[in-house]
Amino acid sequence: MIYISHRLEELSAIADRVTVLRDGQTIETREMSGTTREGLIRLMVGRDLSAVFPKRKVEIGQTVFELKNFGSRIAGIRGINLSVRAGEIVGVAGLVGAGRTELAKTIFGLIEPDDGEILLRDKPIRIGHPSEAIEFGIAYLPEDRRRHGVVLDFPISSNITLASLKKLSSSIGINFGKELEIAAEYTRRLGVKTPTIYNAVSTLSGGNQQKVALSRWLMTQPSVLILDEPTQGIDVGAKAEIHELMMELAENGVAILMISSELPEILGMSDRIAVMNEGRIEEIGPAAEIYHHPSSKYTEKLIALYPKEN
Repeated sequence: MIYISHRLEELSAIADRVTVLRDGQTIETREMSGTTREGLIRLMVGRDLSAVFPKRKVEIGQTVFELKNFGSRIAGIRGINLSVRAGEIVGVAGLVGAGRTELAKTIFGLIEPDDGEILLRDKPIRIGHPSEAIEFGIAYLPEDRRRHGVVLDFPISSNITLASLKKLSSSIGINFGKELEIAAEYTRRLGVKTPTIYNAVSTLSGGNQQKVALSRWLMTQPSVLILDEPTQGIDVGAKAEIHELMMELAENGVAILMISSELPEILGMSDRIAVMNEGRIEEIGPAAEIYHHPSSKYTEKLIALYPKEN
């Protein structure tokens, strides 16, 4: 049996031998017994495990985005108090159904809020539609990449520019030459592996589809970036690349709100972590507290949300 997977826990459970591929080439074949997870990642990524979570110290600036007593009965969220500063990555942890995705959708104008307020650089704003969120410099990368993140039948170039058509349009229509130029630039910048930018997004791997979806929002030059499961369902190499891109954005002052179901990602990339449960944020604390105070009430609440294998 030949079993193809990037889920490392599956390989350790069922495989006798493992062959690692990278960039279309065989890197190495070895016996699974005695092969560590760290060793596999090093072969898959071409770098050490630390490269998967390339967290660096970033100078944190002023508060860019804040929610005060924010809520929506339709979304099932209430009493949300949360802030994100320039250069900061705030992780939102919680089980499926805790209201994490609903919170992101409500912020972005996909669900109507009915309580509280949103502040952007200390000024109250109202968001009733995603187009208004984009105008305010807020971008949202949704959880379901194939249904909501990309248009599978569209070419890569059209997907990348879809949220920024105003920048490409004039009274006579869209400047397709400029569109191709910009799409080529972002394809190179994010390392999208494709023969041409004319290819449909459906022809790309999951990791490359995610890079295209992310390119679309980077083109809007957001000051606030909401990432819902940014590395779900992609291989460890693509994860490392997206995490590195997140660090570059944080270093450029972007305020990032990251929702993730992976505890290593929450711990490895966040500056602060908000623990969400039943539509509310129960605890907010620094990620470093996990390491320095592993028996704290905050740490116990966070760890309790995730399976032991994480």
